[in-house]
Formats: sequence, structure tokens, C-alpha cells
Amino acid sequence: MLLALTLAAPVHAADPKAARYYEDAQVRYDKRDYAGAVIQLKNALQTDRSMLAAQILLGKALLASGDAAGAEVALREARNLGVDAVELAVPLNQSLYAQGKYAELIALPVPANLGRVAKVDLLVIRGSAQVELGDPRAAARSFDEARAIDPKALSIMLADANQQLRSGDLARADALTRDAVAQVPDSAEAWSARATVLTAMGQPQPALQAYERALKLKPGAIEPRLSRIGLLIDLNRDADAARDVQALSEIAPDDARAAFLRAVLAARRGDSEAVASEMANVVKVIDSVPPDVRNRRASLLLLGGLAHYSLRNPEKARAALENFLRLQPGHPGATRTLASIYLDARDFGRASDLLEDYLRRNPRDPQALNLLSAAYLAQKRYAQAGALLQQAVDQGVQDANVQAALGASRAGQGQDVLAEQHLRKAFGRGGDPVSGYTLAVLLLQRGQGKEAAQVCDALVARDPRNPTLLNMQGLARAQQGDSAGAHKSFEAALAVSPAYPPALLNAARLDAAEGRVEQARKRLGALIAGDQPNIDALIELAQLEARAGRDAAARQLVERAQVLAPRNPRPALILVDVYLGRGDVQAALDTARTAAAAAPDNVAAAMALARVRIAAGDTVRARENLVDARKLAENDPRLLVEIARMQLQADHRDGAAYSLEKALSADPDFYPALELQAELALLARDFANAERLAKRMDQRFPNRAASGHILGDVTMARGQVAAGLAQHRSAYAREPVSASAVRVFRAYAAAGDLRGGVAFVREVIKAKGPDPLVLGALAEGQVRMADWQGAKSSYAQLLKMQGARPDLLNNQALVLLELSDPAALGSAEKAWKLAPADAGVVDTYGWVLARQGQLDKALGLLREARLRDPRNLEVRYHLAWTLAKTGRTREAREELAPALEAGGQLESAAAVRKLAEQLGG
Repeated sequence: MLLALTLAAPVHAADPKAARYYEDAQVRYDKRDYAGAVIQLKNALQTDRSMLAAQILLGKALLASGDAAGAEVALREARNLGVDAVELAVPLNQSLYAQGKYAELIALPVPANLGRVAKVDLLVIRGSAQVELGDPRAAARSFDEARAIDPKALSIMLADANQQLRSGDLARADALTRDAVAQVPDSAEAWSARATVLTAMGQPQPALQAYERALKLKPGAIEPRLSRIGLLIDLNRDADAARDVQALSEIAPDDARAAFLRAVLAARRGDSEAVASEMANVVKVIDSVPPDVRNRRASLLLLGGLAHYSLRNPEKARAALENFLRLQPGHPGATRTLASIYLDARDFGRASDLLEDYLRRNPRDPQALNLLSAAYLAQKRYAQAGALLQQAVDQGVQDANVQAALGASRAGQGQDVLAEQHLRKAFGRGGDPVSGYTLAVLLLQRGQGKEAAQVCDALVARDPRNPTLLNMQGLARAQQGDSAGAHKSFEAALAVSPAYPPALLNAARLDAAEGRVEQARKRLGALIAGDQPNIDALIELAQLEARAGRDAAARQLVERAQVLAPRNPRPALILVDVYLGRGDVQAALDTARTAAAAAPDNVAAAMALARVRIAAGDTVRARENLVDARKLAENDPRLLVEIARMQLQADHRDGAAYSLEKALSADPDFYPALELQAELALLARDFANAERLAKRMDQRFPNRAASGHILGDVTMARGQVAAGLAQHRSAYAREPVSASAVRVFRAYAAAGDLRGGVAFVREVIKAKGPDPLVLGALAEGQVRMADWQGAKSSYAQLLKMQGARPDLLNNQALVLLELSDPAALGSAEKAWKLAPADAGVVDTYGWVLARQGQLDKALGLLREARLRDPRNLEVRYHLAWTLAKTGRTREAREELAPALEAGGQLESAAAVRKLAEQLGG
């Protein structure tokens, strides 16, 4: 007892000024003036930081005003100041739930001495969180425990019913609302909930009767009347709906929902002026409703979402419709609208989840089928899209968009021939423009520019003033090398629609590729002018400026794009690629880290960070990033294969194997996954497994080349070189694409027959024309054969085709150096200006300078290259040679020593030994 008396806190005497602030805040809180209450409570706490009552009320006021994060901070501070957990349990759990911190909420202990009402409230919140965490059994236990405390509490039954409705268990929601109206037959809320469930079950007449009961019990109730109006409109009973709207307008003349319904009825009458006036009222009134009220009223959320969507406010529409569908899942209009918003925002995973659940109950809704197929195709989940659309066709859904999407899904699965046949048939049958457009896209993706141009020409002939078709025609012409024709198509599109963004973008890209940089800047500048600049144009212009070496301008454009689209990591990722291309790994790493932190749930950001860390040699952290990326990729086979490739670069074969297994579990016939799985077996020298996989691929995809290349590699590994080369060439004949041609070249090189490989790629170029990939293989072969004149010609052609890329300029400089051509310095300097942080480029520039006698300038560059890449022995040899030429013999010996130890493994081994002899001991 003495100890307790000794440690007891002194009685706190409240500051009178703080007390006045608190009392005013309490009055404001009771009047739902939450913003005013928060101001006064902060004044009170500024006067007296230890005022516990003000701290608790601040948390509640912040929560009521929608600032759940601030509420959590205030309530936790109250706990730190000594407020009992019983006082804080319900509001703290509410704040966590509102922030989506469901796991953290569940981890909080439940105070043992909660009152009955507080415990019921707390259990309902916990049950709702458990539903969000995908644990319906735990949620059921929470609701049952609450029910055991107060079995007749209407809030429990209705909360449980809402959750069951949300999870799609209409039978359980039906039973719960039956019990609710049986146990509390005089509750308007119970009858309104009953009507909501009946509506979701497709029973409109019983639902109308339930709404009638609710309104008899509470004639002034707004929610059931609003819901009944919506149902009457769906049933085309406009006269009855109008009477209810009139009654609602008298009860709540300023209610936004009444205004929206008046707008709907006006639209059905064709009164556009009334529609515009009422819709403006809707948005004005809805946005003024306190968030806690708005988020509890399903009809208000629905109408607000639809109103904001119609006024092109997607973020507000999204929030409203998400909250609405939590209360009333499965609503057709809300589901389709929210899915469209997700698709527009490229949030394909959420769109898929939403539509999959909806289509289980409404499998013949063509609009929802199209939306879900679009989400699947965007995620490259081609097998799922194909299965969905084929099911729709089998069920008799006759919709041109469904047919076109089915063809696109077949293409995504590697079934290009089947896809092309399907789309050509659909296009030829009635000239369906959707099928034609999809066919053109497929042909472009396959590199068949000539065939794509033919389809586009037919589309344009039928609709010559359609800028979308003209733009596609331009892309097709550009791909087949018809630059003049491409410009003509883009200009035709712009003549129809001068500000059409895709045509402006593509015309600018073509201008830039052909060296008309100022014209490209002008076009892109038109797209980024004004208050709503085009994000793609900002990014394109940033890339253009970066390639021109104007880093400050590029960075400003990226920063502008980031301000306009803070959740979009693309701008930052563009800079990552630019920095990596220049060899500035540190700048790339800093940018990638920022992008990943800003978008922690974005798979592209995680992969970009991994790519940079691989470039930096930090494979341990790169592996961690790729594991995160794999989780974010979910079941997207294309992303999973890309992640597996990067895992191989990070020397994580087990991780790559797991990613491939996951990809194939999502789509067992996904060709790139099968191909990489076989390549992985080759790396492990598991030739039997590689052969088995290749034969499986060959059976399922007889027109593809990869299986033949894998079999060729297996045969060569077993010592049958001639037979293996024949298999490689046969694979190319089966699918004569550039990547396959390069694979044949690599096989010749591996067999020690560079001359044969060069001859082969020359044949390909002669037959199909120059292609950058094949031409690059030719240049590589010429360099390895010391055919410097041939390599000079090839690199000049590559630079003409692909522009001033630093890697091409760097290689050109080395070739010219071998030819003692003074132009080597110009190429090396251009490469260095474009990629001043790339150790290889810096080394080349320094080496060319050294060989041309500019030793002092060369020495600084070579020292820098050595610091950037100390493991590169060629760099150290170049530095040692230059040091020796400047009389720094001791330092030259130190730099040369590691290269000398490498012996014959170094390309310059003979030159290294000669330099060592000259330097002596």
C-alpha cells in the first residue's frame, strides 16, 4: 500500500484555456463539424499536452473526418500517455480497418474487461478484417462470438449479411436477413437489408415489397427509398420512380442522390439540359457529405461513383464504387464501371479479380466478358483469356469484340497460325473492324509489316477518315521499311484529327529515328503543352533528350511526368534504362530505389531494381528483388518467364526453375516458359531432360524454331557437330525469324566455324534485307575474324538504322582503331558523351586517345575506367600501357600484374607479355 501511494501520479489540474478549447471541440464534434473539432483539440493539446480527454477525442474526430492514419497516431499517443486500452479498443481498431491494416488489427489483443456493446462492436470489426484477409472461418467465429453476447443485436446480423453478400454467398445472406426481419420485424433497416439481398438474388418483386415494408415503418427513410427508385428504373417503371423521386426531393431537397435520379429520369426523357444541371448538383453535394456518412450509404456511393465517372473524375469514382461494391457486391453497372476504371489505370489484377467473381454469377454478360478478356490480355494471361472467350462462344455469345479477343488470346498462347486464321475469317466475313484491327496488331507483333499493311489498307478503304486506322496503317508501313508511306499515313490521321496523340507520338518517333530531332521535339511539345500533358509524350521527349545527352532537360520532363502521375513508375524507369545504357549504375540504382519505394506493389519497379543490381554485381539483393517481383507477378506467365531470365542473370537457377514452374502451372503450354525450362536443363548439362522438353515443345508447337535449336544444342553437346548444325538450320527454315537466324550463327561459332556462321547470316540478309539483330551478329563475326573492313561497313549500317547508340559507336571506334582510321576518335568521343559513366566506353575513349598520342587526357580517362571496373583486365592493360608511355614504370607494372597472371585467358595476352618484357623486373 505504501508503495502504491508513493508511486501514484499527482492529480492533474486542467489548464482553463485548454478546457475551453476542449469543450468547444466537443460541441463541434457532436454537430459533426469534425474539421473544427480537430482544430480546437489541437489548440487544447498545444496548451496542455497531457490532456488525455483531448487526445482521445482528437483520435475520434480525425477518424470521423476520414484521416484514419492521423487517428491511429493520436490514439496510440493517448495509450502512451496512460489511457486504458478499453477506452481505445474500438476507435483504434476502426482506424486500422480504415487503413487496410487488417493483419495488424487482428494482432491487437482484445481487452478482457470490455463492456457488452463495445465488445460486440469490436468483434464485428475483427470479423470484417478477417474477411478482408481471406479467412472466412475466423470471421464467422467472430460474428458467432458477438452473437453469443447479444443474439438479437441487429447490427451483428446485418454486418454478417453484408459480408456474406460481399463474398457471394447469397444463400447465407438470404438466411441472415430472413432471421433479421423475423426477429426484429419492426426494423426498417432489417427490411431494407432484406430488399438489398433480394435484389442481388434477382428477385425484384419481393425486393420491392421489402422496400415497401421498410418505408411504411420509416416513411422518412432515405436509403430504402433511393434503392427502390433504382430498382424501379431498372424495371422501366419510370412513372413510379418519378413519384418516389418527388417524395425524396421533398424529404431531402438537397440530397445528391435525389439529384442523380432526377438526372437519370431526365436522360430517359431526352432532356439533356436538365441532365447537365442535375449532375453538377450531384457532384457538388456528394463531395460535401462527410466521408463516414458517405462510406456507409450504398446508394450514395453508387451514385457518387457513377456521377464522378461521367464527369471524368476516375479517382473519386473508383473510391466510391469500391466502397459501394464492398456493401453490395455483384451490382452489374457498378462492377462494369469500376472494372473500366481499373483497366484505364492499368490495374489489371484488380480488374480481373472483380470481373471473375461477377461472371461466375453472370456468365453471359458480353460487356463483362470483353472487359475481363482485356484485363487478361493486358496481363498476357492468354490461356485464361482464350478459355474464357471460347466458353462464351460455345455458350452462343455472338459478339464481334469477343471473337476478336479470342483471336488475340490464341496469339498470346503462341498459336499464331490459329489466331491469324480466326481473325482473318472474322474480318473477311463481315469486315468487322475490331477483328481487322486485332489481326493487324498480331501481324505487327510478328514482324509481318507487309501483311499488316494489307489489312490496314482494307480497313482504311472502308473508313478513310478514321485516325486510329490511319495510325495503325502508318505503323505497318514503317515496319516494312516504307518511311515515306508511314509519314503519309500519320499525316493523314493528323489531317483528320490534328491533336490525335497516337499519330503525333508515332510521327515524332519516326522523325527522331530519321534524325529530324527538332521536328520530333515540336510534335511532342504539342502533346505536353497545356494543363493536361500527355504522359507518353513526356516520357518519349525525356528519352529523346536523354539520347541527345541533355540530361537536365530529360530529368525535368521525368519529374513533370512523376508529378502528374505519382503512382506511375514508368517515368522513373525510363531514366533507369537511360542510365544503364550509359553505364551510370549508381544513378540507375538511386532512381530505381526511388521508383520501387514509390510503387512497392509494382512488378516493373521491382524488376527494374533487380536489373540495376545485377548490373552493379549485387546479385544477392537482386535475387531478393526478383522474389518480390515473382510474388507481384502472381500468375502472369510472361512476367514470370522474364523474371526467370533475370534470375539466371543473377545466377539463381533454383529461383528461375521455380518461376518457370509457376508460369507453367498458370499455362501448361506457355511456349516461352517451356523454352527457358529446356535452356535451364542445357545449362545444367541435363541433356536428357532438355531433349524431353524440346520434343514436348515440338509436338505441341510444330511450327516454332526453339525446340529445333535446343535439340541442335543437345546433339552438338554429345559430339555430333554436323548433325547439330543441321538441326539448327532446319529450325530456322521452320520459323525464319531474326532471333532464330542469330541462334544458327551462335551454333556455328560454338562449333568453331565462324566463317560458316558469317556466311549464313549473309545469306539471311541477302534474302530478307538487313535486320539490326542479324546485322549485329554479322558484325560480331567479322570482328572475331579480324575482318575490320567488313565490320566497319556493318557498324556504319547499324548506326544508320538504329541511331547514335553508345554501344554501337564504341564498337565502331574499336574497329576503326584497328584500321588506324583517325575517325576512331570521333566515334569514341560521341559514345563517351552519350555514356560517360560506362566503364567500357570510357576505356575505349581513353585507349583511342592513348593510341593517337594524347597521353595525358587518356590517362585520366583510363584511371576512371579502372576505378569503375577494376576487375576488367583489358582496362588494366590499357592503363598500364599508357602509364608506361608516360614513364610511370612502377605503377605500370602494378596495373599489368593481374593481366599477366590471367595468361592466355585475355584477348590481349600477347600484347600483355610484350609490355611486361619491356617493363622488365
